Amino acid sequence: MLKKRISGAFALAVLFACLRPALASTPDWLRSLAQQPARHYADDVNAVVLLDDTQTVIKDNGEIITRGRVAFRILRPEGKDYAVYGRSSDNETKINYLHGWSITAKGLEYESKDKDAFESSASTYEVFSDIKKRILPVSGGEVGAVVGFEYEQKERPYLFFDRWDFQDRIPVEHARYSLQLPASWEFKASWENHAEVQPTVQNGTYTWELSDVPRIEKEISEPPYLALAGRMVVIFFSERTKSQTYKSWNDLGLWYGQLTADTRNATPALQQKVSELAPASLPLLERVRALSRFAQHDIRYAAIEMGIGGFKPHPAGEILTHRYGDCKDKATILSSMLAQIGVKSYYMLVYDERGIYKQNSPPYLGFNHEILAIQLPEGSYGKPMPAMYEHPRMGHLLIFDPTQDLVPFGELPYYEQDNYALLVTENGGELIHLPLSSPELNELTRKAKLKLLPDGALQGEIEEVRSGYQAMMERAYLRNETQKDRKKVIEHFLGANLSNFQVDSFDLVNTDDIDKDLILRFKFTADHYAKSAGPLLLVRPRIVGEKAGYFDATKPRHYAYEFPVPSLDSDSVEIALPDGFNVDEVPDPAKASFPFGEYTSKTETAGNTLKYTREYKLTMTLVPQDHFEQLSHFFSEIITDEKNMAVLKKAN
Repeated sequence: MLKKRISGAFALAVLFACLRPALASTPDWLRSLAQQPARHYADDVNAVVLLDDTQTVIKDNGEIITRGRVAFRILRPEGKDYAVYGRSSDNETKINYLHGWSITAKGLEYESKDKDAFESSASTYEVFSDIKKRILPVSGGEVGAVVGFEYEQKERPYLFFDRWDFQDRIPVEHARYSLQLPASWEFKASWENHAEVQPTVQNGTYTWELSDVPRIEKEISEPPYLALAGRMVVIFFSERTKSQTYKSWNDLGLWYGQLTADTRNATPALQQKVSELAPASLPLLERVRALSRFAQHDIRYAAIEMGIGGFKPHPAGEILTHRYGDCKDKATILSSMLAQIGVKSYYMLVYDERGIYKQNSPPYLGFNHEILAIQLPEGSYGKPMPAMYEHPRMGHLLIFDPTQDLVPFGELPYYEQDNYALLVTENGGELIHLPLSSPELNELTRKAKLKLLPDGALQGEIEEVRSGYQAMMERAYLRNETQKDRKKVIEHFLGANLSNFQVDSFDLVNTDDIDKDLILRFKFTADHYAKSAGPLLLVRPRIVGEKAGYFDATKPRHYAYEFPVPSLDSDSVEIALPDGFNVDEVPDPAKASFPFGEYTSKTETAGNTLKYTREYKLTMTLVPQDHFEQLSHFFSEIITDEKNMAVLKKAN
């Protein structure tokens, strides 16, 4: 990836060098914007959108023409990236033209035409995709410059909807969206993350306009950008294109169900593979587990998407033959295999970030991931599993993601929990709320047996046991690392809490067995851990692991604070004291309890041993703004406790 980024930057530099000042035919609309007085923005605003104007024209035959104008004013050196503009296209889309201009603060004008553009893949993960991005750079992208672009794009969509994303990471001074429909067509506009705005209507053209749209701020632990940014979703209806239009989630599910109707047909080879993997002698749940494991681990992730293949999976037999596929292919082969043992399953479309789709989201095909809902018969399993969804009509649905190979059967990746997904059945579609795991399923238990030496050095062993999200993330960090680099990961972790230390040895257990807890044991020595103060030794009972998140109460915060999952962390530390020292003072117990989480700790002595225990429990993923004072106090209590010292005194 690093090579690609360097090569891309070098190519851009060459392109910019080739674009010399010329007799630019700068359009009047851009000149007019450049002449407007520059407004004042915060010091960290790199650029501002002066105009974002989109005109969408629907033709009666279903062809869509989109014309656009966009202009930026560059405010800081980091804003020069806005002197490059790109439009995505595929085999069903044609970019008729793409032009760009710039007017510098000194009045120099530059122009870029279609021939100055270059193509790049719009995807970062497919082996091959017909989605391309035409990129056009324009010279003069310096501080104070105004850059603008015009484009026209023609397409024949598979589904008739459009999305107007009018909010950005930079401020937008003026945004406009116009829609022109044939007389026989209708539309429905829905708004997300913004109050509804009514259009003006003139000569059959509907126009929505917004001014002074604030930027989406960057904040630590904020929800995903798309969960915050305002947008309008427009759905188009026509009798002539009935098979490509929809009015509800149910209709959208019917469309996808029809599109994928023939993809799960079994071949003799697939039936034979099912017999090998899941013989009838096994209990039903074990057969389901075996087939799920095959799709998860033995079908290599690789996407080849062209045209409708961006939505439609490959046939199950082909996926088995090639042993690779993308998320919808993995779901398809598993669904086909499950059908051979009499278990029904259903596609589920989801976005791999939480909060993009909500309970009241309008129906549109903006999902970027596909998983599977497995319908388990009554009595086929014992205790409930975290990924189980109880459907009022369909009963027990086990939600499974065959793409995420670090999450065990019966659990969901953290970004799919508390998320919304489109369940596709033979009767249509339904937006459902995916389950959220309990704190006890995402546990980190840390036990330390340590010895403090007379010179203040600390040595001993720490064992960490991780489950759920905690295990998944640690496995993700370690999976591609060598043994030497894994040691560096441990050293990096200890380095945040200790100085003058060395890792003497370490051991990882169940690294590749995702059905079991991940266990890490390491021995270390930390010189001068205890601090001398005359006859006293100051010892911090909390050895490693900082729990408090970052929260600056002195600055305004705009969005909710998000945690990945509910979780439960517990520490148990025993420090054997050196001969000749007694405990003179221990920190007071800590206790903080709020609706979103709890924190408790206690330091005590038992003979010649200093014992420290604590528990950190999160019960919510999203802390709203009206809880920020509590969140600040919560983190403050944790930070204080983690810094507290026990005082040891030399015996007479």
